[in-house]
Amino acid sequence: MTDPRPDLDLIHGLADRWWNAVRTAVGGPRAALLDFPGYRNVGDSLIWAGTRRLLPRAGVEVTYVCEKHGLRGSALRRCNGDAPIMLSGGGNFGDVWPDFQRFREEVAAQFPRQRIVQLPQSLWYDHPERAVPGALAAHPDLELMVRDRRSRELASSMFPAARVSLVPDAAFGLGPLRRTAPVDTDILCLVRADRESRGYADEFRRAGLPVTDWGTHRFSRRAWKAKRRGVGAVRRAESGATAPLTQPVLRSLYSSMARQNLDAGVRTFSAARVVVTDRLHGHVLCLLLGIPHVVLDNSYGKIRDFREAWTSGSELTRTAATADEAVDLARELLGSPLAAAP
Repeated sequence: MTDPRPDLDLIHGLADRWWNAVRTAVGGPRAALLDFPGYRNVGDSLIWAGTRRLLPRAGVEVTYVCEKHGLRGSALRRCNGDAPIMLSGGGNFGDVWPDFQRFREEVAAQFPRQRIVQLPQSLWYDHPERAVPGALAAHPDLELMVRDRRSRELASSMFPAARVSLVPDAAFGLGPLRRTAPVDTDILCLVRADRESRGYADEFRRAGLPVTDWGTHRFSRRAWKAKRRGVGAVRRAESGATAPLTQPVLRSLYSSMARQNLDAGVRTFSAARVVVTDRLHGHVLCLLLGIPHVVLDNSYGKIRDFREAWTSGSELTRTAATADEAVDLARELLGSPLAAAP
């Protein structure tokens, strides 16, 4: 039997598509990067870390960073001038996670004359008929990147003034990753416990399989809290005048937080021969690590849409429609050469 390996052509090809698209969209050597994910979601940290890895390849220097609750307009203007503003990618564009959408509207309202580049997102509205066009839809210089074709259709209809493009996820910019823990689990289920969940966790527990989710396994809360205190201290000290001094510290803290989340996710998955997941970045992390896995969808088909756009050819991945089918497929993978112990 041979050990599973990441698909290097797939990973590097998608990373190249990302930085080429972003280089063209930004159109210059400097830009701000907003909406750091300061919470224990490994997937969003993968995106942030991949973005920070790829931006130098795109020839873009990051001038200013903040979380969605930490924007200081005077500090951004002092550090970024009239350069473009990038918004971090992910899966929170729409009305499922309204705080993030309100932040995008706030940025568009505060900076109506600067180019805004929304890095690749999945779009979803539970109630599109209730969506009221705001500052983002009216913005005259909006680059809107999306991660799947359904999102592209929705973005084109809801944001007719924007330049909409299909661009892969930034997490592929991390390149192939290595396991960092010994294998001690045959099948690990990483499933959502939030508003995008379809309730698979109880079914997997009844099947006798271990279940976890991001931020709950192999994670040092003490180290995380120390970094959060550091961010709080920097933010209290930051103003337009002090931003050139505080921003390098903030960028370093954010990179450290993203790396802690990423390392925790890698340790979690490294222990498994096979993974079952309904998280998009559970799928992506398995691809980066070369781990065979079974994917189920979230509440609105995000993983299906993403796979159709980018990763449907992966030999490491099986797709299931139900928890029972996922268990059967995982057990089949466990007995295959793909699950050979590394």
